[in-house]
Amino acid sequence: MENSANKVSKTQLGLIYSLHIAEAIVASSLQPQLYMLLRDEELCGSVDSVYWSGVVETVFALGSVAGLFWGWLGDRIGRRPVALAGMVGMAASCFAMGFSTGIISCALIRGFAGLMGSSMRVMVWTMLGDVSDSPKAKARNFSRMPLVATGGIIGPLLQALLANRFSESEVWKKFPILSSQLACAGLMVLFLTVNFVFLKETLPSSETAISQRPYSDRCSSEFVTEKDTFLGQAASSPNPQGDSYTTYTYSYNDKPKPLGFSAAIRAPSLLVLLASFSFLSLHSASFDQLLPLLGNASVENGGLGLPCSFLSLVVLIASSAAAVIVYVFFSKAVDKIGLLRLYRVCCWLFPLIYVLTPVFSNLFKSSSLLIAISSGSSIFTKTLVTSFAQTLVVFLVTNASPDCYSLGSIMGLMHSASVFRGLAVTGTGIAFLLADDQVLTNFVLWVCLATVAVSGAVLAWFVKERATVNKDWMANVLKWEICYENESLVEEEWSGSEFGSECGGMDSDVESISTAV
Repeated sequence: MENSANKVSKTQLGLIYSLHIAEAIVASSLQPQLYMLLRDEELCGSVDSVYWSGVVETVFALGSVAGLFWGWLGDRIGRRPVALAGMVGMAASCFAMGFSTGIISCALIRGFAGLMGSSMRVMVWTMLGDVSDSPKAKARNFSRMPLVATGGIIGPLLQALLANRFSESEVWKKFPILSSQLACAGLMVLFLTVNFVFLKETLPSSETAISQRPYSDRCSSEFVTEKDTFLGQAASSPNPQGDSYTTYTYSYNDKPKPLGFSAAIRAPSLLVLLASFSFLSLHSASFDQLLPLLGNASVENGGLGLPCSFLSLVVLIASSAAAVIVYVFFSKAVDKIGLLRLYRVCCWLFPLIYVLTPVFSNLFKSSSLLIAISSGSSIFTKTLVTSFAQTLVVFLVTNASPDCYSLGSIMGLMHSASVFRGLAVTGTGIAFLLADDQVLTNFVLWVCLATVAVSGAVLAWFVKERATVNKDWMANVLKWEICYENESLVEEEWSGSEFGSECGGMDSDVESISTAV
């Protein structure tokens, strides 16, 4: 029976990851599509193509705001229908994109794809949080995300394989990306069909969550429940010093109501994490958007001095290698360094990367080999640190959520910070389009990247590893069979005092939760 359960769990994980692959395929196919529509023959893209790519990517990124709605909806009707609706929208956007012949139509369709794709991203993160029953399981499941996302390379590959294959026909000449987009839509339909048949709902009902645990376990102070998982807390023993207790009561039959956005934006730990992630999205997206031009620019002009053909290969290898490293070492790094400390280290590495990259490129400008090694190492390091940081953010978001019934809304709120990607690509595109002095522009952009990264790193020092009752979430809205951490206890813990909590007995359908204060 145990092996069967594990097999089902692996099957469901595979289906959840397939949603992530599908979204990555559509997201990664933007650049080659635009270059074909713009008839841009430059492999790294011209300034104009990068600008228009930034405009369209901005529209796509603005769709991330819809994550607020999708997360809210997923907490109320379930994750599965929201994810499947997003898949339908992605398939429709692929099909419509095939008939796009200009920037305006492309931008509108990509905007729709961003709206629907945000539902899949939010639901994938949320469903992984739902099925992860321990911190180690969360670390293991989230660590696969960058590796799964490398499957998005299928999008550009389809574009390269099918572009101009049917140029003899007038239809294919009029719609140059139709063939690849039809193939993309076919893949989306395939993913949709498989998930429609096999994907199960991960949002637990109150009856299911309770019936899965024996009565004796639910009342045991040694039992770590699902709420413990989300808050990152372990079971504790009663306070041996005999402190007073505050008692909270709730009904098992009452399904906890998802917390609204008004409650979320009043949670200090969540807001600080949101701000930190916003800075991360801003400078990381700016670097990615600038890479085709900065990478191909000479080191004397503040660039990386990499040939276009080699730059594409470096990015591909860096992404794949970083994904493998995160998958292999993420759990070990969290165990050894600590979740919060590792996140802060990642945030402080970004400004170092942005400062040292042009410095090392200039130091090694006498040797093409050393330039290639230095610039390639910088791209790989930035990609690796970004993968670690983004995975850690998702982990921290699950810790900040009061329960799984509100996790979708909080994931949607965090995903909305991706709108800063749109600001990043718009700002960098305009900077290149309007700049007369490329040398000055390049170095100013490096300084701006470092400045934004430093701001995010400073905020990271205020990020908390878990939410706190009565400071982030009020005790009267929490309805799980869990011993919550009180803010006053946190202060005692930092001062070296011991504290603990115990679960009380259960009378009929009402259980009392006793927490030492």
